[in-house]
Amino acid sequence: MFDTHYDLLTKLYISYKRNDFKYIENWLKNYNSDNVTGLIANLCFMSEEEMEKEYDINYLDNSVIEIFKKSIELLYKYLPAGINCITSIEGCDYFKDENDLIDLKKLGLNAIAPVWNNKNKFGSGNRSSLGLTTLGEKLISKAVELSIGIDLSHANERTFWDIINYIKKNNLNPIIYASHSNARSICENSRNLTDEQIKAIYELGGFVGILSNSGFVEKNAYKTRENLKGTNEYYDFINYLKKKYVSHILYINKLLGCIDNIAVCTDDMGFCELDDYSECPIFDYKTVARELRLELLNYYSEEEVNKIMHENAEKYLSKIYKIDKNSYRR
Repeated sequence: MFDTHYDLLTKLYISYKRNDFKYIENWLKNYNSDNVTGLIANLCFMSEEEMEKEYDINYLDNSVIEIFKKSIELLYKYLPAGINCITSIEGCDYFKDENDLIDLKKLGLNAIAPVWNNKNKFGSGNRSSLGLTTLGEKLISKAVELSIGIDLSHANERTFWDIINYIKKNNLNPIIYASHSNARSICENSRNLTDEQIKAIYELGGFVGILSNSGFVEKNAYKTRENLKGTNEYYDFINYLKKKYVSHILYINKLLGCIDNIAVCTDDMGFCELDDYSECPIFDYKTVARELRLELLNYYSEEEVNKIMHENAEKYLSKIYKIDKNSYRR
Protein backbone atom coordinates (compact mmCIF):
# COMPACT_ATOMS: atom_id res chain seq x y z
CA MET A 1 0.00 0.00 0.00
CA PHE A 2 1.12 3.55 -0.74
CA ASP A 3 -0.27 5.92 1.91
CA THR A 4 -0.79 9.32 0.29
CA HIS A 5 -0.99 11.30 3.54
CA TYR A 6 0.71 10.42 6.82
CA ASP A 7 1.94 13.06 9.30
CA LEU A 8 5.27 11.34 9.90
CA LEU A 9 7.41 14.50 9.65
CA THR A 10 5.16 16.18 12.21
CA LYS A 11 5.56 13.20 14.53
CA LEU A 12 9.32 13.26 14.14
CA TYR A 13 9.59 16.97 14.89
CA ILE A 14 7.30 16.73 17.93
CA SER A 15 9.40 13.82 19.21
CA TYR A 16 12.51 15.95 18.75
CA LYS A 17 10.98 18.94 20.57
CA ARG A 18 9.91 16.74 23.48
CA ASN A 19 13.16 14.79 23.41
CA ASP A 20 10.99 11.70 23.53
CA PHE A 21 11.17 9.23 20.65
CA LYS A 22 8.97 6.53 22.18
CA TYR A 23 6.26 7.06 19.55
CA ILE A 24 8.70 6.63 16.65
CA GLU A 25 10.40 3.65 18.28
CA ASN A 26 7.01 2.01 18.85
CA TRP A 27 6.00 2.76 15.26
CA LEU A 28 9.17 1.09 14.02
CA LYS A 29 8.64 -1.89 16.31
CA ASN A 30 5.18 -2.44 14.85
CA TYR A 31 6.11 -1.53 11.28
CA ASN A 32 5.30 -4.31 8.85
CA SER A 33 7.30 -4.16 5.62
CA ASP A 34 4.55 -6.15 3.86
CA ASN A 35 1.97 -3.54 4.82
CA VAL A 36 2.69 0.10 3.96
CA THR A 37 5.68 0.29 1.61
CA GLY A 38 5.35 3.91 0.55
CA LEU A 39 3.93 7.17 1.89
CA ILE A 40 3.80 10.91 1.63
CA ALA A 41 5.45 12.01 4.87
CA ASN A 42 3.79 15.25 5.90
CA LEU A 43 4.86 18.20 8.06
CA CYS A 44 1.80 20.12 9.22
CA PHE A 45 1.66 23.84 10.06
CA MET A 46 -1.69 24.88 11.52
CA SER A 47 -2.71 28.28 12.87
CA GLU A 48 -0.51 29.18 15.85
CA GLU A 49 -3.47 28.91 18.23
CA GLU A 50 -4.34 25.43 16.96
CA MET A 51 -0.74 24.26 17.14
CA GLU A 52 -0.38 25.39 20.76
CA LYS A 53 -3.60 23.57 21.68
CA GLU A 54 -2.76 20.40 19.77
CA TYR A 55 0.94 19.94 20.40
CA ASP A 56 1.48 21.80 23.70
CA ILE A 57 5.04 22.73 22.69
CA ASN A 58 6.78 25.76 21.21
CA TYR A 59 6.57 24.27 17.73
CA LEU A 60 7.40 27.52 15.93
CA ASP A 61 10.67 28.50 17.60
CA ASN A 62 12.53 28.26 14.31
CA SER A 63 12.06 29.00 10.62
CA VAL A 64 10.05 26.67 8.41
CA ILE A 65 13.26 25.82 6.56
CA GLU A 66 15.10 24.82 9.75
CA ILE A 67 12.09 22.81 11.03
CA PHE A 68 11.87 20.95 7.72
CA LYS A 69 15.64 20.39 7.71
CA LYS A 70 15.54 18.81 11.18
CA SER A 71 12.50 16.70 10.25
CA ILE A 72 14.26 15.36 7.14
CA GLU A 73 17.38 14.57 9.15
CA LEU A 74 15.28 12.53 11.58
CA LEU A 75 13.28 10.94 8.76
CA TYR A 76 16.33 9.35 7.21
CA LYS A 77 17.62 8.33 10.61
CA TYR A 78 14.47 6.40 11.51
CA LEU A 79 12.89 5.51 8.15
CA PRO A 80 12.90 1.73 7.65
CA ALA A 81 14.68 0.28 4.64
CA GLY A 82 12.18 -0.69 1.98
CA ILE A 83 9.77 2.23 2.39
CA ASN A 84 9.44 4.83 -0.34
CA CYS A 85 8.98 8.33 1.08
CA ILE A 86 7.81 11.56 -0.55
CA THR A 87 7.90 14.72 1.59
CA SER A 88 5.20 17.37 1.91
CA ILE A 89 4.39 20.50 3.92
CA GLU A 90 0.73 21.06 4.74
CA GLY A 91 -0.16 24.70 5.46
CA CYS A 92 2.34 27.28 4.18
CA ASP A 93 1.35 29.83 6.84
CA TYR A 94 4.88 30.57 8.05
CA PHE A 95 6.62 30.80 4.68
CA LYS A 96 8.09 34.27 4.11
CA ASP A 97 7.04 34.07 0.48
CA GLU A 98 7.11 31.72 -2.50
CA ASN A 99 10.92 31.84 -2.66
CA ASP A 100 11.16 29.67 0.46
CA LEU A 101 10.29 26.84 -1.91
CA ILE A 102 13.72 27.16 -3.54
CA ASP A 103 15.61 26.30 -0.32
CA LEU A 104 13.03 23.69 0.70
CA LYS A 105 13.30 21.98 -2.68
CA LYS A 106 17.09 21.74 -2.23
CA LEU A 107 16.50 20.10 1.16
CA GLY A 108 14.21 17.49 -0.41
CA LEU A 109 10.68 18.94 -0.36
CA ASN A 110 8.46 17.26 -2.95
CA ALA A 111 4.99 18.76 -2.39
CA ILE A 112 2.93 21.39 -0.57
CA ALA A 113 -0.66 21.88 0.52
CA PRO A 114 -0.85 25.71 0.39
CA VAL A 115 -3.40 25.86 3.22
CA TRP A 116 -4.57 23.92 6.23
CA ASN A 117 -8.10 24.57 7.59
CA ASN A 118 -7.42 28.21 8.46
CA LYS A 119 -6.78 31.31 6.35
CA ASN A 120 -3.19 32.28 5.59
CA LYS A 121 -1.36 34.74 3.33
CA PHE A 122 -1.72 32.42 0.33
CA GLY A 123 -5.35 31.30 0.52
CA SER A 124 -7.98 29.79 2.76
CA GLY A 125 -8.90 26.42 4.17
CA ASN A 126 -12.37 25.10 4.83
CA ARG A 127 -12.89 27.27 7.95
CA SER A 128 -12.80 30.46 5.89
CA SER A 129 -14.66 31.68 2.82
CA LEU A 130 -11.81 33.65 1.22
CA GLY A 131 -9.89 32.61 -1.87
CA LEU A 132 -6.41 32.50 -3.39
CA THR A 133 -4.39 35.67 -2.82
CA THR A 134 -1.85 37.38 -5.07
CA LEU A 135 0.89 35.80 -2.96
CA GLY A 136 -0.92 32.49 -3.41
CA GLU A 137 -0.74 32.83 -7.18
CA LYS A 138 3.01 33.39 -6.91
CA LEU A 139 3.29 30.30 -4.68
CA ILE A 140 1.45 28.16 -7.23
CA SER A 141 3.62 29.44 -10.09
CA LYS A 142 6.83 28.79 -8.15
CA ALA A 143 5.70 25.28 -7.18
CA VAL A 144 4.96 24.43 -10.81
CA GLU A 145 8.30 25.93 -11.90
CA LEU A 146 10.15 23.75 -9.36
CA SER A 147 8.08 20.59 -10.08
CA ILE A 148 6.74 20.64 -6.52
CA GLY A 149 3.39 18.88 -6.19
CA ILE A 150 0.30 20.87 -5.18
CA ASP A 151 -2.07 19.16 -2.74
CA LEU A 152 -5.60 20.61 -2.81
CA SER A 153 -6.90 18.83 0.31
CA HIS A 154 -7.97 21.40 2.95
CA ALA A 155 -8.49 24.22 0.42
CA ASN A 156 -12.01 25.63 0.66
CA GLU A 157 -14.09 25.64 -2.52
CA ARG A 158 -13.19 29.21 -3.45
CA THR A 159 -9.44 28.67 -3.02
CA PHE A 160 -9.70 25.31 -4.79
CA TRP A 161 -11.37 26.82 -7.85
CA ASP A 162 -9.10 29.89 -7.82
CA ILE A 163 -6.10 27.53 -8.04
CA ILE A 164 -7.68 25.46 -10.81
CA ASN A 165 -8.65 28.57 -12.80
CA TYR A 166 -5.24 30.20 -12.30
CA ILE A 167 -3.54 27.05 -13.60
CA LYS A 168 -5.77 26.92 -16.66
CA LYS A 169 -5.58 30.64 -17.38
CA ASN A 170 -1.78 30.58 -17.35
CA ASN A 171 -1.44 27.24 -19.19
CA LEU A 172 0.55 25.76 -16.32
CA ASN A 173 1.37 22.07 -16.18
CA PRO A 174 1.09 21.23 -12.47
CA ILE A 175 1.56 18.08 -10.45
CA ILE A 176 -1.75 18.32 -8.63
CA TYR A 177 -3.84 16.04 -6.43
CA ALA A 178 -5.91 15.84 -3.25
CA SER A 179 -3.99 13.59 -0.86
CA HIS A 180 -6.71 13.02 1.76
CA SER A 181 -10.25 13.91 0.69
CA ASN A 182 -13.38 11.84 0.12
CA ALA A 183 -16.61 12.22 -1.84
CA ARG A 184 -18.95 14.83 -0.36
CA SER A 185 -21.87 13.12 -2.11
CA ILE A 186 -21.29 10.12 0.18
CA CYS A 187 -20.37 12.03 3.35
CA GLU A 188 -21.32 15.67 3.86
CA ASN A 189 -18.14 17.29 5.15
CA SER A 190 -16.64 20.57 3.95
CA ARG A 191 -13.23 18.87 3.71
CA ASN A 192 -14.60 16.31 1.27
CA LEU A 193 -14.79 17.05 -2.46
CA THR A 194 -17.82 17.76 -4.61
CA ASP A 195 -18.29 15.80 -7.84
CA GLU A 196 -17.16 18.88 -9.80
CA GLN A 197 -13.95 19.18 -7.78
CA ILE A 198 -13.14 15.49 -8.27
CA LYS A 199 -13.66 15.87 -12.02
CA ALA A 200 -11.44 18.98 -12.11
CA ILE A 201 -8.55 17.08 -10.50
CA TYR A 202 -9.12 14.21 -12.93
CA GLU A 203 -9.06 16.59 -15.91
CA LEU A 204 -5.64 17.84 -14.81
CA GLY A 205 -4.41 14.25 -14.57
CA GLY A 206 -4.30 14.19 -10.77
CA PHE A 207 -5.60 11.71 -8.22
CA VAL A 208 -7.71 11.68 -5.07
CA GLY A 209 -6.42 9.86 -1.99
CA ILE A 210 -9.44 8.33 -0.21
CA LEU A 211 -9.17 9.00 3.51
CA SER A 212 -9.80 6.27 6.12
CA ASN A 213 -10.67 8.70 8.90
CA SER A 214 -14.11 8.00 10.43
CA GLY A 215 -15.49 11.53 10.20
CA PHE A 216 -14.76 11.80 6.48
CA VAL A 217 -16.25 8.42 5.68
CA GLU A 218 -19.54 8.74 7.59
CA LYS A 219 -21.19 11.86 8.97
CA ASN A 220 -21.28 11.90 12.80
CA ALA A 221 -19.10 8.76 12.94
CA TYR A 222 -16.97 10.13 15.79
CA LYS A 223 -20.02 10.60 18.01
CA THR A 224 -21.47 7.20 17.08
CA ARG A 225 -18.19 5.45 17.89
CA GLU A 226 -17.95 7.20 21.23
CA ASN A 227 -21.52 6.23 22.13
CA LEU A 228 -20.95 2.58 21.15
CA LYS A 229 -17.57 2.16 22.84
CA GLY A 230 -17.54 -0.85 25.17
CA THR A 231 -20.48 -2.55 23.44
CA ASN A 232 -20.64 -5.41 20.92
CA GLU A 233 -22.19 -2.98 18.45
CA TYR A 234 -18.95 -0.95 18.41
CA TYR A 235 -17.11 -3.55 16.32
CA ASP A 236 -20.09 -3.96 14.01
CA PHE A 237 -19.94 -0.22 13.39
CA ILE A 238 -16.20 -0.35 12.63
CA ASN A 239 -16.87 -3.09 10.07
CA TYR A 240 -19.64 -0.95 8.60
CA LEU A 241 -17.21 2.00 8.32
CA LYS A 242 -14.71 -0.19 6.45
CA LYS A 243 -17.35 -1.01 3.87
CA LYS A 244 -18.49 2.62 3.76
CA TYR A 245 -14.88 3.62 3.08
CA VAL A 246 -14.88 1.36 0.02
CA SER A 247 -18.15 2.97 -1.10
CA HIS A 248 -16.24 6.26 -1.58
CA ILE A 249 -13.87 4.46 -3.94
CA LEU A 250 -16.74 2.83 -5.83
CA TYR A 251 -18.53 6.17 -6.14
CA ILE A 252 -15.52 8.03 -7.54
CA ASN A 253 -14.78 5.11 -9.86
CA LYS A 254 -18.29 5.41 -11.29
CA LEU A 255 -18.10 9.22 -11.45
CA LEU A 256 -14.84 9.20 -13.44
CA GLY A 257 -15.42 5.98 -15.37
CA CYS A 258 -12.01 4.59 -14.36
CA ILE A 259 -9.88 3.69 -11.33
CA ASP A 260 -6.65 5.25 -12.57
CA ASN A 261 -7.06 8.44 -10.50
CA ILE A 262 -7.90 6.84 -7.16
CA ALA A 263 -5.42 6.18 -4.34
CA VAL A 264 -5.66 5.46 -0.61
CA CYS A 265 -4.50 7.23 2.54
CA THR A 266 -4.87 7.13 6.31
CA ASP A 267 -3.86 10.58 7.63
CA ASP A 268 -3.09 8.56 10.76
CA MET A 269 -3.63 10.70 13.87
CA GLY A 270 -2.77 8.11 16.49
CA PHE A 271 0.03 10.26 17.88
CA CYS A 272 -2.26 13.15 18.84
CA GLU A 273 -3.20 13.43 22.48
CA LEU A 274 -6.61 15.06 22.12
CA ASP A 275 -9.50 12.80 23.09
CA ASP A 276 -11.40 13.16 19.82
CA TYR A 277 -8.53 11.70 17.78
CA SER A 278 -8.99 8.29 19.39
CA GLU A 279 -12.04 7.84 17.16
CA CYS A 280 -10.31 8.73 13.88
CA PRO A 281 -8.80 5.51 12.49
CA ILE A 282 -10.94 2.80 10.88
CA PHE A 283 -8.07 0.46 10.04
CA ASP A 284 -5.17 -0.61 12.24
CA TYR A 285 -2.01 0.86 10.69
CA LYS A 286 -0.15 -2.44 11.19
CA THR A 287 -2.68 -4.36 9.08
CA VAL A 288 -4.40 -1.71 6.94
CA ALA A 289 -3.09 -3.00 3.59
CA ARG A 290 -4.29 -6.56 4.17
CA GLU A 291 -7.69 -5.47 5.50
CA LEU A 292 -8.28 -2.97 2.73
CA ARG A 293 -7.19 -5.40 0.03
CA LEU A 294 -9.71 -7.97 1.29
CA GLU A 295 -12.49 -5.38 1.18
CA LEU A 296 -11.59 -4.22 -2.33
CA LEU A 297 -11.36 -7.76 -3.71
CA ASN A 298 -15.14 -8.00 -3.21
CA TYR A 299 -15.51 -5.53 -6.10
CA TYR A 300 -12.27 -5.48 -8.09
CA SER A 301 -9.77 -7.85 -9.69
CA GLU A 302 -6.30 -8.31 -8.20
CA GLU A 303 -4.89 -6.10 -10.95
CA GLU A 304 -7.37 -3.32 -10.23
CA VAL A 305 -6.78 -3.56 -6.47
CA ASN A 306 -3.03 -3.17 -7.05
CA LYS A 307 -3.70 0.03 -8.97
CA ILE A 308 -5.81 1.50 -6.20
CA MET A 309 -3.53 0.33 -3.41
CA HIS A 310 -0.22 1.59 -4.78
CA GLU A 311 0.35 1.66 -8.54
CA ASN A 312 -1.72 4.77 -9.30
CA ALA A 313 0.05 6.84 -6.63
CA GLU A 314 3.49 5.51 -7.55
CA LYS A 315 2.98 6.22 -11.23
CA TYR A 316 1.77 9.75 -10.68
CA LEU A 317 4.15 10.74 -7.89
CA SER A 318 7.16 9.51 -9.86
CA LYS A 319 6.85 12.89 -11.62
CA ILE A 320 8.18 14.61 -8.51
CA TYR A 321 10.31 11.87 -7.04
CA LYS A 322 12.13 8.96 -8.60
CA ILE A 323 10.42 5.91 -7.15
CA ASP A 324 12.75 2.93 -7.02
CA LYS A 325 10.72 -0.17 -6.25
CA ASN A 326 13.90 -2.06 -5.36
CA SER A 327 15.41 0.31 -2.82
CA TYR A 328 12.64 2.81 -1.97
CA ARG A 329 15.34 5.16 -0.74
CA ARG A 330 16.89 8.33 -1.98
